[in-house]
Amino acid sequence: MFKVLILILTTNLFFMLHVTGNISKYINMKYSFLSESMIVILFILTVVEGIKLWSSGEKKEKEHDCDCNHEHHDHHDHEHDHEIKKPSAGKKIKKFLAYSLVLIPAITGVVLPVATLDSQLVNAKGFSFPTLEDGSDKYGTHQVLNPDMSKFMNQSDFTDLVRKESKSYIPKNNITLTDKDYLVGLEVLYNFSGDFVGKTLTMKGFTYNGPGLQSNQLFLLRFGMIHCVADSGAFGLMIQFPNNIHIPNDQWYQMTGTMDTVYYPQMKTKIPVLKVTSYKTIPKPNDPYVYRNSLN
Repeated sequence: MFKVLILILTTNLFFMLHVTGNISKYINMKYSFLSESMIVILFILTVVEGIKLWSSGEKKEKEHDCDCNHEHHDHHDHEHDHEIKKPSAGKKIKKFLAYSLVLIPAITGVVLPVATLDSQLVNAKGFSFPTLEDGSDKYGTHQVLNPDMSKFMNQSDFTDLVRKESKSYIPKNNITLTDKDYLVGLEVLYNFSGDFVGKTLTMKGFTYNGPGLQSNQLFLLRFGMIHCVADSGAFGLMIQFPNNIHIPNDQWYQMTGTMDTVYYPQMKTKIPVLKVTSYKTIPKPNDPYVYRNSLN
């Protein structure tokens, strides 16, 4: 019975994530076919387990009816055998815990609201750059600012990829980063920052007052996913205003300015910076995340 219940709740969890669109908060939607396939497989398993449960119930009922037509001999031995077959308290507890570990996420995943990643998560994970400082954490998945695909492929393939992608941006004097190409464009900007100095860029994101900034600087970020939420990161640019300014975290803006580079002590290197010429507040997008949609 519990197996059928778990399968029903788990199937319902993935189904509701797709119906509500919240699945996009966990995975890159180019992989949505995998979770859709899982829904079909779970549904089939639910039907199979339901049939098995119904068949076993009918079988027990027949055996019970059959036993009622016979006399019970050696009643004491029968009770003794029954006690031996009865599961121990320890096994019951283990079974309960095992089912709970599956049931709790299957229920809470539907009942509880899905939280949107914001500056609080950036603070929780820490706005640090160990990979840029000493290279000791080559395969770390927590990324900040630059959506570095070199963590997911060999160096020669990455070099070919970013050079190919740069051809769509370097010739332009006016660049707008859209939801579709946000991560690709940023990676090009970070790898060829010198080629974009003096060019105009427009981008959207939420504000974040990171460490080591001057009073006229902040970051404009978007949470992006390469494959799923496990490798998500806060990607964006340092923003520099002509005068001192204070904007709270998690305010959504569209900003336009001129590209340049600046030394950022936290990263111990120069990074691209957008020197703002105009900006305006915007509503939070229906889907605040951006995704790596291509590798070509």
